[in-house]
Amino acid sequence: MSVIRTHKDTENLTLTFVAEFPADIDRVWQIWADPRQLERWWGPPTWPATFVRHEMVAGGESR
Repeated sequence: MSVIRTHKDTENLTLTFVAEFPADIDRVWQIWADPRQLERWWGPPTWPATFVRHEMVAGGESR
């Protein structure tokens, strides 16, 4: 994955990034939509991520 740009808005508590992935859009969407797959992508094996809430909608939250 190549990150092209990022934008952190601390006032609105948002983080936006634009990236290119070496995969088709359906595969990338599948990983981001499934919290179990996202945990494996987001956190390295020695420090895994855990999502207890993952709302893939506009204005949703992931925790």
